[in-house]
Amino acid sequence: MKTKSLIVLCLIVILFSCTQDRTSPDKISYDGQEMTEQLTQRKFDSSKAVEEMTRERTETRIPFTMNYSECLGKPVIELDTDRHIYVMVDSGCTRNWYFSSFIEKANLSEDEFMRIIIQDIRKNEPEISNGHPSDEEFSTFLKNEWENYNLNYLAKVYINNISLRYDSVQKQSYDGVLGADFLMAYDRVTFDYINNYMILNDKKLDGTEIPFIQTDNSEILINFTYNGQQELAMIDTGNYCFTPRHNIGDGKQDYDIDDYSSYALTYNDDVPVTPRIMQTYDNIQIGGVTYSNIKGAYSTIEGSGFNKGAQLHMMKLNNLGNVFFYDHIIQFDFVDKVFIIK
Repeated sequence: MKTKSLIVLCLIVILFSCTQDRTSPDKISYDGQEMTEQLTQRKFDSSKAVEEMTRERTETRIPFTMNYSECLGKPVIELDTDRHIYVMVDSGCTRNWYFSSFIEKANLSEDEFMRIIIQDIRKNEPEISNGHPSDEEFSTFLKNEWENYNLNYLAKVYINNISLRYDSVQKQSYDGVLGADFLMAYDRVTFDYINNYMILNDKKLDGTEIPFIQTDNSEILINFTYNGQQELAMIDTGNYCFTPRHNIGDGKQDYDIDDYSSYALTYNDDVPVTPRIMQTYDNIQIGGVTYSNIKGAYSTIEGSGFNKGAQLHMMKLNNLGNVFFYDHIIQFDFVDKVFIIK
């Protein structure tokens, strides 16, 4: 009898151990907030967003929230306090963009907006303007081009001396994105994730310095290690989690920093679809910081929110999102070309 009880007990222990195996994959929810909380192992509350963005600020010390609806886990600031223009700060995005919601907050109808843009183009871009003498036809032409991310600079606007291009495709709860074009205008930009402040032209941070590669496409790439194996990754404040490349740790990373031709927003060819699961990763070292129990998911998971170009991109290049920095202060030092983590 005792032998049978012992066998049953051993079976229970084995089964329990299997359910606690951190290396086994877990399914990811299709609900946006639940998925973000699964991958970051944190809770978010969108009701706090506006209050967090309207804390005390200066021209160079700007509060951000990580609780903005549909942008959870990513830094969002109030770029224009009069019109309440909210933008995500995304180091993984090359350009600065504004969406159609910005036009609405400027109290412009679509027709008024197009009339202003066409008037400006006819004044400043005669070579393009002369090919489209009819305003109606010109409007149709521009809209078609913008949908394919062509000539978006022709609808450029300025807020606080920051230029933003028009993205007519994105429909988000926030109004635009500040990308690498914005960050690189300063000597140093600090993201204080402990107090949730972005500091422009900050003094040099006292922390671990990691040389970064700044590609022609304005990517900010660093080396890190996974299980002692060197890997290349983008530092991406526009990603809340860890998006590992396919076959991470195999020693065969073949990302070409000089070839960005296949990663465009308009890439339409097929990419492999992977199961909607997340893995647990240990022994990730960024500078002097070692991380364990980090959840990660491929960019190509079924129902991925990444466009196909981004999926293809991150099949070959690791993406280090904010999950690594929530308890840290980081700095992009464009003077010395180093990424600093404290």
